Amino acid sequence: MKYYLSIIRFSILVLTILIGSTTWSKNKKPTTPEKVETVQPAFIVLEKTPVVVMHDTLFNVYGNIGSFTSKQRAKSIEKKIASLVDNYLFDGDSIKLVDTGNYLNLMYENEILMSVDTIQASQEEKTKIQAALFYKKIITNSVEEQQRSTSWQQVLLQIAGTIGIIIAEIFIIKYIYYWYRRAKVMIWKQRGKKIKGMFGIIDDHRAMLTTITMAKVVRFLIVLIFLYFGLLAVFKLFPFTKHISDQLLDYVMSPLKAVGRSIKAYMPKLFTILVIVFIFRYVQKFVRSLAEKIANNKITLKGFYPDWAFPTYNIISALMFIFMFILIFPYLPNSDSEIFKGVSVFAGIVVSLGSTSVIGNLVAGLVITYMRPFKIGDRIKLGEYTGDVLEKTALVTRIKTPKNEIITIPNSNIMSAHTVNYSQSAKEHGLILHTSIAVGYDVPWQKVHEMLYEVANRTEHVLKRQKPFILQDQFRDFYVDYQLNVYIKEAKLTAKIYSDLRQHAQDVFAENNIEMASPHFIVSRNVDGNHTTVPPKYVK
Repeated sequence: MKYYLSIIRFSILVLTILIGSTTWSKNKKPTTPEKVETVQPAFIVLEKTPVVVMHDTLFNVYGNIGSFTSKQRAKSIEKKIASLVDNYLFDGDSIKLVDTGNYLNLMYENEILMSVDTIQASQEEKTKIQAALFYKKIITNSVEEQQRSTSWQQVLLQIAGTIGIIIAEIFIIKYIYYWYRRAKVMIWKQRGKKIKGMFGIIDDHRAMLTTITMAKVVRFLIVLIFLYFGLLAVFKLFPFTKHISDQLLDYVMSPLKAVGRSIKAYMPKLFTILVIVFIFRYVQKFVRSLAEKIANNKITLKGFYPDWAFPTYNIISALMFIFMFILIFPYLPNSDSEIFKGVSVFAGIVVSLGSTSVIGNLVAGLVITYMRPFKIGDRIKLGEYTGDVLEKTALVTRIKTPKNEIITIPNSNIMSAHTVNYSQSAKEHGLILHTSIAVGYDVPWQKVHEMLYEVANRTEHVLKRQKPFILQDQFRDFYVDYQLNVYIKEAKLTAKIYSDLRQHAQDVFAENNIEMASPHFIVSRNVDGNHTTVPPKYVK
């Protein structure tokens, strides 16, 4: 309500000023602009001064007549036109042309309004009589127009128009606030539904408040636009404020016209950019389709592996984008400006100084892609780390260890270290796992081999079609090291298979009442006579 009262008070103030200015403008004598220009007809520099009435330039007067300068003549003409406006009995036909020889005078009721000489007429490219008739018509039209615009009937119409505009503004603003309140209620109802938080940065409540704030800004801008154009329309109604209306309109139209001219001038370049982007876009789609078919083995290229398809597509896309940008760059707005060039040079320096390690990792990532030392899901060993490959990017490789540790390794480090791919070995030849068991010299090696083969047979995930083999690895002081070697395909189950092998070895040797020897047990038994390490239930 306070807002509406403020609008009404402001409207009454504007109306009061306009009514007061109407009476004041009828008695105020128009002023002449101080700006003076000079022209040079026929090698003679003539002073030119405009005759301005109600902020409208009627015509120019040139040179001096006797001791009267062009400025003095223009002021005199303006005063005489103003006096004619105050004469409501004015009749344009009463303006007479009187030829005095050198001058042709425009006279009204024995008063000279202005004099036209040969120089004045030549500046209008007319004869004296033509110029005089031309000025007579201009003066008559100006006086009649001012009299019509300042008549009480016209003033009443202007006041009525102003009141109508103010009432319309009030109703428009009222409905703007009405629709704003409805929008606010709708925003509240959509909280947590269509209006949600974004990426965890803001919650639902904050997102709702942000949306309401945006609605307030839109409401303010719409109200401001209607008030601006309402004020412009009010000023347009009154002759003495018409120039303000034109100026206010120019404030809006000049930028819009400038933008329109810029867009029109830029349209050929924009069309060229769109054609270039269109062509490159469809070439990129074709390359992607080809990469997908190669990756899915629908197209086979000799010496080109399917897992190269998308990395190669990414490289080609990047090169295409760079080439497209080079083609588009000359057509970008202000691409040839010094600021644009300076920013480009600065960006180049920043990239060149700060991206040494980045470029090194990118190159290493590219080399790794085409070397194919591993792929996603492989069990590998990188230096001291062993795990499954989770992610392979242009800059880093991430692996997950058997203990669920995520390790990020820069690609440049991978290039400088050795890589062991367990999965590839298991898939192609079968990965060999081995474990060593120490048995005393008193046990025949044939018996040991028989038991170790039994251990391999009992162990899950050990390949049956590739026969395990046993090596007698070393002769120790009190026992022999036997090495059991088995083939597996599941490289990711290495730890479990090792554990199962050792578990079954303990069971098999215990079942056969054979002790796994070690120097510590033997020395301990010789000293204090301890029992065998075979579990009691297996002792015969």
